[in-house]
Amino acid sequence: MIARSAPWMEPSSKAQKKSLSLPVLLSFVFALLSLTCSFEAQATPTLQLEITQQSYPLGNQIEYLEDRSGQLDISSIRQQSEEAWQKHSETVPSFGFSQSAYWFRINLEASEPQDRLLEIDHPLLDEISLYLFAGEQLLQQFQTGDSRPYIERPLKHRSFVFPLTVLPAEQLNLYLRVKSSGAVQVPMTLWSEEAYHDRDEVVMSAIGVYFGVILSLLLYNLFLYVRVYEPAYIYYVLYVLMFGLFIAGLTGWGYKSIWPEAVDFQQYGLAIFITMGGIFVCRFVHYFLDLTNKAPRAGQLLTGIVLILLLLLCLLPFISYHLIVQMALVMIIATSLTALYCGAMLWRNGEVMARYFTIAWSTFLIAVILASLEKFGVLPRSFWGETFLPIGMALEVILLSLALGDRINSEKQQRIQAQEHVIQVQEKHQEELEMKVEERTIDLEKANAKLHLLATTDGLTEIFNRRHFLELGTHDLKIASRYKRPIAVIMLDIDHFKAVNDTYGHAAGDQVLKHMVSTCNTIKRETDIIGRMGGEEFGILLLETSAAAAHEVAERLRHAIENSPIDYEGTSITVTASIGLCTLEGEQQGLTIEDMLKVADKALYQAKESGRNRVVTLSGNE
Repeated sequence: MIARSAPWMEPSSKAQKKSLSLPVLLSFVFALLSLTCSFEAQATPTLQLEITQQSYPLGNQIEYLEDRSGQLDISSIRQQSEEAWQKHSETVPSFGFSQSAYWFRINLEASEPQDRLLEIDHPLLDEISLYLFAGEQLLQQFQTGDSRPYIERPLKHRSFVFPLTVLPAEQLNLYLRVKSSGAVQVPMTLWSEEAYHDRDEVVMSAIGVYFGVILSLLLYNLFLYVRVYEPAYIYYVLYVLMFGLFIAGLTGWGYKSIWPEAVDFQQYGLAIFITMGGIFVCRFVHYFLDLTNKAPRAGQLLTGIVLILLLLLCLLPFISYHLIVQMALVMIIATSLTALYCGAMLWRNGEVMARYFTIAWSTFLIAVILASLEKFGVLPRSFWGETFLPIGMALEVILLSLALGDRINSEKQQRIQAQEHVIQVQEKHQEELEMKVEERTIDLEKANAKLHLLATTDGLTEIFNRRHFLELGTHDLKIASRYKRPIAVIMLDIDHFKAVNDTYGHAAGDQVLKHMVSTCNTIKRETDIIGRMGGEEFGILLLETSAAAAHEVAERLRHAIENSPIDYEGTSITVTASIGLCTLEGEQQGLTIEDMLKVADKALYQAKESGRNRVVTLSGNE
């Protein structure tokens, strides 16, 4: 088919050609260059997803737009000029306490289909809207936030998690709207499902241990209160309870596990907990240090703070949430300074219990100040920044418990100074306790060693798993690179392994894998590292091995595997292996162990393509 030119492109005469061709051509070139430059300058950031990368922090890759009115919808946002969008440079977008709504955008592309999870790890954001477009077509949208019922979340998790599917045939345009009455911090990470769940298991374990410690301290001191009926203990217990609920709300576990249906309570829960916690801790300090007799002015100051906190609690339904939180934080800092001053004064006067008390409040004050600076946007949000407050408060609670225990011990020592026999019994019990602790420590070390072995070893073949192989390989590669020593990586894959499983069964396949590992162990040196990369693929790291020597080792491996059939239930099974070899010698620098595995895998693929049962060698530069 012949395309017909438009009429305006068909000159009617030679004169028209001469008069129009040059200006039209120049105009077309200038317009094309202008359009190209404009597109490059204003294009939405695009993230190319790789199947091998487990996570992508999005904070410094996105663009954002501040909607001061909070009224713009997705249609209005998509019509905004490119100049309205700003590139964000921090790892975590943080805007402090703001009444504005913030929009974020990024494009996602992939060379093959990928299922990803977008995590926004800040459970206190009030409103979150996610829109996914392919061109002009809205594919999916989500509405969530802690101002909406927990059951409406796309995935039932303490933070906000959204499932995404990125197809190779289309570009996924992501728009995110966030608005909150609290601190506006938006830590965004795009995870693979496996990596996300692995990380989440670690987080859940840490949080379980954390709240286990808090609950133990609470129950322990509640028991002490029942025994001694000292007001300081019940105020301490109530403070620890408020502190535990505050941390549960702060981390999202409260809304997930304790009050998932109480949407209104979720909006004010943290303010209630921090205010009530301030009241109880003021009363605790007052009774614990006996301020009525030892520092009456400080006692009056703490009483005034209690009255202010009670007033804030009554005004909570009528004043904005962030204002209540800010005023409560000011009162907590004032309480901390007062307690710190009183503790230091009593410590100087020889009060033994005041040392734990003073250290506890020093830790708490530092944690509160650092956490406040982060929430107000003065400090950037980070993992350590998010742990300032929980860890600081936990240390304070533990140290205060020690101070209470020290107080009990001091009073007890005063009553039993003449009871030498009781002291001897206590010392004997202490020695027995230390022996038990030592025994438990030894048992724990053995258990940890066993857990480490399970975490680093492949269960079937009893060689290193992929993760530990990469850890060891990274260490050895750094040494080799530093001293410019030769090193090589072998990628070995059993040919037609699926046929073995299909013909003889998976049990036979397992025996083949074990036999192949045994064969490799007989040939490799003791210093070489072997690991299972997955399925029927294995990796071997050859230290201090030149390219020629590594190739010789690979050929010996291939020949040994080919000539050592497996006897399975009276049946002889013969397999072969294709081997890819990556070598690194001399001045070659800058490669990681993952890079060498990729090169070896490339060589393995060439061996497969060349007819299998052979060795292909590539240098680290290829």
